[in-house]
Amino acid sequence: MADAGIADGTATRILQLLQEGPGLAGELAAELQLPSNRVSSYLHQLAKTGRVRRAPFHGPDERPSVLWSLQAVPHE
Repeated sequence: MADAGIADGTATRILQLLQEGPGLAGELAAELQLPSNRVSSYLHQLAKTGRVRRAPFHGPDERPSVLWSLQAVPHE
């Protein structure tokens, strides 16, 4: 997926959902009614462009996951 590929509606909707707060790929996928692996691919591409960041997360079941959030943009 090239940079131009993340400029579509799915990437935009992911960013909109993350404006509401951090989320797991599975949660975002459920909201978007898309496969988790597709949403995860978008998230990784968005992270490469600096739009989102990832943080380690352990849920109630203690399985390691990744919590995604918007990357703070420094104000100049």
